[in-house]
Amino acid sequence: MEVRQAAGQPRQRAAGVARRDVPADLRDRVRAEGQAVLAAAGIAHTSTEEEAAERGDRVGHRPVDGQERTGSSTWQSLARGVGSTEVDHLNGEIVLLGRLHGVPTPANAAVAYAVRRAARERIPAGGFPPAELAKMIA
Repeated sequence: MEVRQAAGQPRQRAAGVARRDVPADLRDRVRAEGQAVLAAAGIAHTSTEEEAAERGDRVGHRPVDGQERTGSSTWQSLARGVGSTEVDHLNGEIVLLGRLHGVPTPANAAVAYAVRRAARERIPAGGFPPAELAKMIA
């Protein structure tokens, strides 16, 4: 989930697979949970539209040495099979804040679990069964 918090605060984003591979409904649900948690916690953040207006064309994805960007840093960690990711610092923080402020975060919890399992079991990036993830959220 790409939500920019108040100045100096870290950004939160969905992890685990390339954005193009994440079903829109899951991406929207993860983002909505994060926004609800940030609101409940009193953490200011900009909207997607505000962030796009602020950044303009200064930030974008471009090929490096002719290679297109394949996915988020979490996706890249899974692709490299390093055995760990930053999912606990991203989606995990949303889950923790949700618990502290009484906001349910089943989609973020499922994504965090799936990414931790993928890293532990060396499931390749994009290889976690979408149907299994959907069952965990339902």
